[in-house]
Amino acid sequence: MSKASLSNVLPDPQQAETGKAHQVQQMFDRIAGSYDRLNNLISMGFHKQWKRLACDKLNLKAGQKALDVCTGTGDLLTYLLPVVGEQGQVCGLDFSENMLSFARKRYENTPNVSLTQGDALSLPYPDNTFDGAIISFGLRNVTDIPLALREMHRVIKPGGWMVNLDTAPKPLLPGMQFYFANIMPLIGGALAKDNQAYQYLSSSTQHFLTPNELRLAFEEAGCLNVSSETLMLGSVSLQAGQKPA
Repeated sequence: MSKASLSNVLPDPQQAETGKAHQVQQMFDRIAGSYDRLNNLISMGFHKQWKRLACDKLNLKAGQKALDVCTGTGDLLTYLLPVVGEQGQVCGLDFSENMLSFARKRYENTPNVSLTQGDALSLPYPDNTFDGAIISFGLRNVTDIPLALREMHRVIKPGGWMVNLDTAPKPLLPGMQFYFANIMPLIGGALAKDNQAYQYLSSSTQHFLTPNELRLAFEEAGCLNVSSETLMLGSVSLQAGQKPA
């Protein structure tokens, strides 16, 4: 796929839905208390395996520094911490203060975790700060995907890796598409008592980039050695790319 064809499937940031970022922020603020429990239920527990695999793609070592963009309640940090060890550091960033409040409670006694409220489109870190950066189930929520990837690329060191883990719009098994489009919103709406939020999460998956489009987006952000694969019968997408040394 060419750069021109990729631009055809990406929304124009200047024409993004008015107030989308604010609406998404409010949505995650509302569902923060039930988010982890519902993730585990909706994914049937498989999200733990996917996150572990995604973190492995960062190729981190003990003592290094990692960034989790759109960290939410900080669940992914539990997979990064054992890798970087006590001498390493893990930073989480999210735009939802309510989500971060749960992360802060989780890591209040973990000195090598830092949590920041901020925007994935304007990361508040200097260039070449981290040994690796990851975004998990968050990229489809930003209003400018290429910019978010460029920001991740900017803040990692030369030779470092960046990773995306998210749902995919075209699962191989038709039943999976039905599940995410119909069953997941019902479960989420019933337990979180927020039908609108889980209808959005389903809709955002259906309109998200394909794994191949994401591979190209990683390359356009400046990454080399880009890999792209699917998990769970094509319902989950995983990309990794390396910043040139």
